Amino acid sequence: MKPLKQRVVAAVAALALTSGLLGQASPASAVSGVIVYGWGLNGSGQVGNGGIGPPLPTPAPVSGLATDVTQVSGSGGVSAARHSDGSVWTWGSDRRLGYPSPSRSTPARVPGLPWISQVSAGTGHVLTVDGQGKVWGWGDNFFGELGVTGPATSVTPVGAPISTVVQVAAGRDFSLALKSNGEVFAWGGNGLGQLGNGTVNAGGPTPVRVAVPYGIVQIAAWGNFGVALRNDGSVWTWGRNTNGQLGNGTTANAVPTPVRVDRRVSGIVQIGAGDNHAMALGGDGTVWTWGANDHGQIGDGTKADRLVPVHLGLTGITKINAGRVGSMALDSGGNLSYWGSNTSGEAANGTVDITDANPITQPTRITTLPGVVTMSVGEYTPLAIAASQHAVVPHVIGFSCPVAAAALSAADLTPSCSYNGGTVTAQSIPSGTVVPKFTVVGLSMRAVVPDVTDLSCTGASNQVRAAGLVPQCTGTGTWVGSQSPAAGRVVDAGTTVTLSMRSGPRP
Repeated sequence: MKPLKQRVVAAVAALALTSGLLGQASPASAVSGVIVYGWGLNGSGQVGNGGIGPPLPTPAPVSGLATDVTQVSGSGGVSAARHSDGSVWTWGSDRRLGYPSPSRSTPARVPGLPWISQVSAGTGHVLTVDGQGKVWGWGDNFFGELGVTGPATSVTPVGAPISTVVQVAAGRDFSLALKSNGEVFAWGGNGLGQLGNGTVNAGGPTPVRVAVPYGIVQIAAWGNFGVALRNDGSVWTWGRNTNGQLGNGTTANAVPTPVRVDRRVSGIVQIGAGDNHAMALGGDGTVWTWGANDHGQIGDGTKADRLVPVHLGLTGITKINAGRVGSMALDSGGNLSYWGSNTSGEAANGTVDITDANPITQPTRITTLPGVVTMSVGEYTPLAIAASQHAVVPHVIGFSCPVAAAALSAADLTPSCSYNGGTVTAQSIPSGTVVPKFTVVGLSMRAVVPDVTDLSCTGASNQVRAAGLVPQCTGTGTWVGSQSPAAGRVVDAGTTVTLSMRSGPRP
């Protein structure tokens, strides 16, 4: 295959294999027995139990939420929950609620939003993405992080000028969006290069493309840096790096062009970002962490920053989440572990270490909350959804069948690939849906036809099989003169590619 053709086919593959993401979204069925819990800092009512006051060091049920919540996200004094009907509910600090109100200690629905597929609460603003791929946000807008020019704060949702989005992440003064074609865009503050486009400047409300490779399947942000997971299991970072939060062994203050995290961190299926530290979950159920560690948030038993990733001694992990100065990991049995600051009772062990004299420097089981299916560390107020014998469907679009199947199995679900090859382009149950354990999740596999003209039957067949397709050589020639389907076509994995062999000199 000629080098130019390789580049063209690769570009087509990156764009095509992530298409169709928006079509998968649909309301999930209500699940009985699902309860949202909150604990920790509660000065603005962000725990959600009806009170405003001192920290709460043990989990309490959030008042007034129905039993069909599928996602929680908290940060900056506000807590948010997404219901299976696509509505978003918030409680806590006033200007981040999405509606005009003083701080409130029980949830209320954010009015005026369409059906929402995901919510991300940042330090000063909240982002959501709807079923049509449009982004809505509210809260602080000092740097244009809402994607609009105008007021420094918007207490009601406004739309950002971007479309075909499948995931959003609200960072500190900036926003990230993952599009259905695997590209990442950013807008807002850029004083530390957090927009990832090679510049360091004031930034603004206009989305710019982050210079990460194509094929991104997940994004994360909390502080002034961004994290992206590619479909090959590699992790990319950019922005602030004063504590090594980019994971490449350096501490340059501002890194405006994305870098790859230490190559030991591979085969990753999920990422998380805190204020100045990051996390990665491997397909083998183990966890990597790196960056700031002044509160023990790395989890290696020390308080020393880690410029390169540390491999923790955790196994059987299915989900991770990072907050401002804390980290969480959830195992396949629904057991939740926490490490980091306990100044507001975040460890949920009944104690408050207000002076931060004894942070939790190693993963420690939260025994008071079994049956957890998903969680959010937040700033100082963690949230969790507990539902015994239920599981949350992970996002596996963009991965190969083996990697996607491993992620689903680790979450106590049953994977079913349409073919053991190619790349997942759709899943039968949307990510974030809470379902009974061992529910079958169907995975639609697609593949890009490689250009194998001029190759021998053996060489061409090897490339076709590697792409998740079935080769069939016809004729008695020694090299491939033509192929059907044509190179660059996106087809169902397992499709037969007919290779017409020719003899004589190659053109």
